[in-house]
Amino acid sequence: MTGQGVEWVQLWDGRRWPGRVRGGLPEFRFGQAPSGLSTRRQLRDKGLSRGGQEPFARLTWKRDQRFAWLYVDAKARAKRIPSDKQLAAVGKALAARKVCGECGPVDHFVRTTDRLCGDCHAAGVTPTAGGTTGWRTVQHWQEQSSESEQSDDESEQAERDEATPAAARAAEALARATARIDNDLAAQRDEQLARWHADDQAARFAAEQAHGTDQQDRSWDERGVA
Repeated sequence: MTGQGVEWVQLWDGRRWPGRVRGGLPEFRFGQAPSGLSTRRQLRDKGLSRGGQEPFARLTWKRDQRFAWLYVDAKARAKRIPSDKQLAAVGKALAARKVCGECGPVDHFVRTTDRLCGDCHAAGVTPTAGGTTGWRTVQHWQEQSSESEQSDDESEQAERDEATPAAARAAEALARATARIDNDLAAQRDEQLARWHADDQAARFAAEQAHGTDQQDRSWDERGVA
């Protein structure tokens, strides 16, 4: 293999493959990488993870402006599947991050420094000491759920049962806030579409009027020439 910037690369399994070395790592162009190498997305599609290994090579395209790391499939590990408890814990943590310390449930994550949403922070609101009722409800729900998941004895199981109403109230509050936000967005979208439709009709009417005027002037000009 000859050519400027092209050489034979020694692979991890002893094979030699046409490519180039840049920054100490092999580099292959799109569609020219050897078998046994995958990007992180390709590993994920195969149910694998990189397993802590460092990238073996790079895959480049669009005149080297874009690239992706390549990992050795043989060194990859099976992707860990989260348990139902882990998924539930993540969901509760994300739900708690969407409760403003002043105005309650919102549709986006709040700030971690003062627990305020963007609107309250922009308005210069000072967080209420201890948080509002909605914030304390979600925090209590999360704390009780975390404690109950650490042990399965009867006492902590009772605490989990006591936290259920708080969790239900928090879920209902989040659902109401989401529905309100969706309705507001839908109303704004409908109003904007109506304005666009009216503007489009006005533009078409003006164009038709201008076109009719041009045809009338042209006919008068033709009569004058005749």
